[in-house]
Amino acid sequence: VKTIDMMLFKKISILFLIFFIACGAGEGDVEVTENISSNSDEPTTTSEQQKENDDSTTTIKEVNEESEDYSSENVISIGEIVTDTSFRDYQKYVDVAGLRIFALPEVSDEYMYKVAETYFQMLQEGENVDNVLRSRYLNTVNNEKVFQRIGFEGPEYYNFDSPNPSVDCCPGNGYEDNHTDFIWEYKDANTIGTVGEVVEHLLHTITGAGLLLEFPEWSWENTNSKIHKAMNEAVEKNIYDISSYEEIKNNGDMEGYNRVTVQEFSFWVIVTSWGYGDIFDLPNGEFEVSSINEVRSELPLAYELYVDTIEKIFTIPDKELIKSLFS
Repeated sequence: VKTIDMMLFKKISILFLIFFIACGAGEGDVEVTENISSNSDEPTTTSEQQKENDDSTTTIKEVNEESEDYSSENVISIGEIVTDTSFRDYQKYVDVAGLRIFALPEVSDEYMYKVAETYFQMLQEGENVDNVLRSRYLNTVNNEKVFQRIGFEGPEYYNFDSPNPSVDCCPGNGYEDNHTDFIWEYKDANTIGTVGEVVEHLLHTITGAGLLLEFPEWSWENTNSKIHKAMNEAVEKNIYDISSYEEIKNNGDMEGYNRVTVQEFSFWVIVTSWGYGDIFDLPNGEFEVSSINEVRSELPLAYELYVDTIEKIFTIPDKELIKSLFS
């Protein structure tokens, strides 16, 4: 794993160096693609050298294995792309701060790294970050095997709407339940559309899996949770329109209905508070506020959750930097 100092990491330039490792044992062949920043003077390492380096480098995984308490001194890291044939159809992945990002074979390595770096930017140091809360979140994501999936060109590419899709839902080996939806690599998408695709679906995973598992106030399963009450406040004020999701409820899937309505509401609150309204054309027909000041004044319950949790775990990713990644 290449460890990156968050205070120095601002402008990201990606080069790729692929090397192959012939394994003598294991369930499948493993290939590692190293992510190297443009100003790095470090030489590439073999798997044996990397193992020696790992023995002297404190990584998120090591901290989690040694203690339930996550050190406030830790350094968030982006791993290398690993190809591992033991994960069903998802034969390559990259780890970022305990979140495993799996990709189907058609997805480019470059796109995988850009998604990883977007999540990395959400975990920069910030004046509002509470290391205890952040540690709780990071430990849960790692220990509960929360994961993100990336696919190519949309669900139709894999016949997901048919009774027999061409790929499995999940990678397996413990990575089964704690995920939300896909991030799609669309070859012809523009910059704004791609930023929206990546940020929205990472936030779905953050709130619908990571926060759900650690913070009861973010539970979409419990209709008496704080996030449900905040959402209901927005619905009653005609700020959040959930009519487009009624079909899910009418089909008898109340679990799916509760999940998607809370998940989308959480996403809208966060991107609005982050100042990403222009990326998502706010205000729009589904969400009728477009600034953190409006969230504060019109949606006090949601704002309280944002300040007490989101602001203490995540930092606002530099919008221009994220746009430059996908330009």
